[in-house]
Amino acid sequence: MKNRRKDKLDKFLSEESNDLTPEQRKIIENTGRLIKSVGNEKLPAEEKADLWNRISENLLSEKQETARSVRPIWLRIAATIAILFAVGIGYYALRENTESAMERTAAAIVDSGAATQLILADKRKIQLTKKNSSLVYKQTGEAIQIDSVAVVNQALSDLESSYNTLLVPYGKRAFLTLQDGTEIWVNSGSKLVYPSRFTEKAREVYLEGQAYFSVRHRNEIPFYVHTKNIKVEVLGTEFDVSAYNDDSQTHAVLAKGSIELTTNKKSFLGSSKRKMVPGTRASYDPANKVLNVTEVDIEEYTSWKRGYLILKEAPLNDILKRLSRYYNVELLLGDKQLGSVKFKGHLDLRNTLPEIIDIIAASNSLNYHQTERRFILEKNTIKE
Repeated sequence: MKNRRKDKLDKFLSEESNDLTPEQRKIIENTGRLIKSVGNEKLPAEEKADLWNRISENLLSEKQETARSVRPIWLRIAATIAILFAVGIGYYALRENTESAMERTAAAIVDSGAATQLILADKRKIQLTKKNSSLVYKQTGEAIQIDSVAVVNQALSDLESSYNTLLVPYGKRAFLTLQDGTEIWVNSGSKLVYPSRFTEKAREVYLEGQAYFSVRHRNEIPFYVHTKNIKVEVLGTEFDVSAYNDDSQTHAVLAKGSIELTTNKKSFLGSSKRKMVPGTRASYDPANKVLNVTEVDIEEYTSWKRGYLILKEAPLNDILKRLSRYYNVELLLGDKQLGSVKFKGHLDLRNTLPEIIDIIAASNSLNYHQTERRFILEKNTIKE
């Protein structure tokens, strides 16, 4: 493929030599080098090949188009190269932005205990021992109130790559108020990376896991939630994002306002955007690059932040996964076919896990037994 594209371009340069000056020929030849050099370590090989192939095909089609066009061939070629240069440099900038830095910060932090941790930009680790922790940033960002009983001070850096990380293990939750007044409910098994202070250009955070956002409206400074597979852009609204690494899909549920999702965001050739309206849920499958948006009862997906689950015909597999994260206990099914069994009801998460399991088992004619920190649900078989 590479040699075939090079042969096509050489043929083009040979046939059009009378129309191009040496300087123009030099620019076109350098086009190939630009593709190879811009973001060389970061641009996926298949996308680099695809982009170069598109440019080659566009250049080679100019001879056929020239006969029907009053525009000189050189102007058309210059436009093609200008587009290539803008896209290439834009992609390079994209890969080096705040999102990438926050994602690297999240990847470098490993859950090291059962307590919620606030990891500051200066590497200090603050342990939060409560089951439901609270953190409130003062407006300047220098002081952080922890669980209403202690205050931690941080020195604010002028560097844009200065980030704090909230690490919430399974079995714990946290409520966070950022310096701009945005409120975030962070669910079990989640990481949230955010700047030690926001810039005047944008407010950006990175999420692994699940969180509910109530964003303080600031028209001049948009708010972005980045995950591994999607980007959510918002000016002021309430929404839930679920982006656990062990889930096959990433989800966003809009409660109020308006948000715009960018999917396949690491590909500038294939990324797409979709606006959402309240009462809808977006599900993105990165393996197939498919985004589905459906109307839902938002309470079913956001009630967790108030300490209960409202379930409407939810599969048992999904329910047990959510409860396992919430209580930090392994929940298994003795028969895999039980995973598709549907459950409808209201579960109060203030109850103990055995109380919750009793409700689910009774509603679906199941038995369960416990071994240490593991619950196993099985069919209720009655012998005659």
